[in-house]
Order: sequence, then C-alpha cells, then structure tokens
Amino acid sequence: MRASAAVGVSALIAPAAGVRAQTALSAGMQASVTSDGVNLRGGPGADQPVVGTLAVGSTVDLLGGSASGAWWRAATDAGVGYVNAALLQATGEPVTSSVFDVDLAVPYAQQLTDIWCDPADLEMWLSYRQSRSTDGGTRALQSAIWDWETSHNAGFSVDQWDCSPYAVASAASHWMSDTGFDHFTHDDALSGSRLLAWLVANRNYREPSIALIWRGLHYVLVRGVRAVGDPGQDPTGAQLLGFYVADPDPGASFWLGQDRFIPIDRWLNEMFSPVSYLTPHTGVAGDTWQNRMVSIQRSWSAAGPTQAGQRNASAASYG
Repeated sequence: MRASAAVGVSALIAPAAGVRAQTALSAGMQASVTSDGVNLRGGPGADQPVVGTLAVGSTVDLLGGSASGAWWRAATDAGVGYVNAALLQATGEPVTSSVFDVDLAVPYAQQLTDIWCDPADLEMWLSYRQSRSTDGGTRALQSAIWDWETSHNAGFSVDQWDCSPYAVASAASHWMSDTGFDHFTHDDALSGSRLLAWLVANRNYREPSIALIWRGLHYVLVRGVRAVGDPGQDPTGAQLLGFYVADPDPGASFWLGQDRFIPIDRWLNEMFSPVSYLTPHTGVAGDTWQNRMVSIQRSWSAAGPTQAGQRNASAASYG
C-alpha cells in the first residue's frame, strides 16, 4: 500500500560452482574487499538500493550467497547488505562473530500496481511455503488476492483501508489454508518485534510475517532477523539487532530493497510505528488498529482471522 496512490534459509544457499572455484567464498568465512568505494546493497543486484560503501581492504563476514553466487550477503562495519562477489577475495579466516542470523529464502515479487503491496507480500509468502518461483510478480495472482481482500475488508471501503489488516489475514488464510492466520496488534513495538523474531527464527516455524510500517503507509514482508542470542529459543532474552525485509515496491522513492537489513533502532523508532488514520487509506478513528503496531502472522489456531484480531500476543500464546 502506498499513500495516495528443510529450512528456507538463504545462508544455506551455495554459490554457483564457477564462482566458488574462482573466489573460494563461503558462508561462515571472511572476505576482503578488493576495490575502493564498493557498494553495499539492499538485495542481490546492481538495481538494489545502496545502503553503504566499503573501502578497499576492509573485511566482511559472509552470511550467505545469492542463488547465482554473484552476490553475497555480508556483515560489515558499514552495516549488513549484499556485495558483488567479483569484488571480494576470500581470506581463509572464519567469522569471529557469534551473532544469530537467519534470512529465509523468500522468492521476490514486486507489486504490480501502486497499491498492491499486500498482494505482492502474500505472493512472496505463498511462494516461499510452496518452494516455487514468483518470476518477479504474477498479475493474475495479485489481482485475485486484491479482489478477495476488497470483498473481505471488515466493512471498510477501499478509500478507508486499502486494504485492512483483517483483509490481508483473510487472504493469507484463503491461499494458505493449511494454516491459520490473523491480524496482530501491539501496544509496544519491541514486544511485537519479539514475536516477529520468534516466528522467523524458531525451527518449528521459520515463518515470515507481514508488517505495516511508517504509520500504516506500507506493507512489507519480514523475512529474517539478526540477534545476540537465538530469538527462536529465547524470545524475551535475545537482543534483537534488526530485521531483514522484502519491500515489494521498487517503483517508490522510499524503496528499501529486495532483502534489506533494518537495524533495530530504525525499525522501532521509524518503521514499526503506530498506525494512524491520518495516513491516507489507513483506517478511521477508533478502529481496531489505530495507535498500535500491526502485523499479519501465522496464528496458533487453524481458523481464519477474528474480527478483533490478537492483542499483545507473545510466543507463549502459541502454547
């Protein structure tokens, strides 16, 4: 939505054989940067937004390779992002950090109209669960999801909500009918983030979620997490460092990228912010989602979404 308008973990993806033989790059190992001013990007590709730059000789921790092996997700002093493999040289040294890092291998789909961010997020989520390609986005599927959402919009017009979190949860339940989904609201951004982290990190789930960001402006898919400690095993004690998100809107000036790492301070203070009806097409005063952090997540129930949704749920809510 834009105003007015086996474990699927990518760290386990090996680079292509030719790239591996040439560079000897490997997840869990370090590499050095061979050129100056190398761009760190928010996804595996030269079209992805730049999130930092690296100096020649700087060392990076390799977290995982793209499917082609042409790009590597790396932790650096400039942040976490993707580096062109041709500009890296293996050092032969293992990473020294013990940071927990999981980034689900979610196929990317872009939204095919200005307002289909939620259908695109659902296409990515469905494709991840079915281990299939999206080919960048499927118009027939996104259109069908949008039509479902607008006819299951909790009584709101599209001008009021395009579309409501209830509608998104309803579509998730319809297209992924083997599992129940609901809309979740939180009074505290960190508590809500801990649940997002637990779902994506816990080995029994490894489940992405959809988060409503920027006071209701946009839906993005939460696909991974970094933390000190394992949020999947210690949901309240692990120190969250940030989330990986897939932003389906490459046509927007604010595009985050295909696999963008968002540091936790930015996530809590800027992005995972309370929904406001003052944001166009984001509800009406007094509705269920106003002034709360909102996400669409897998539920502990196989039933479809409830009208009220789930308020201030935690990992313990899943039993």
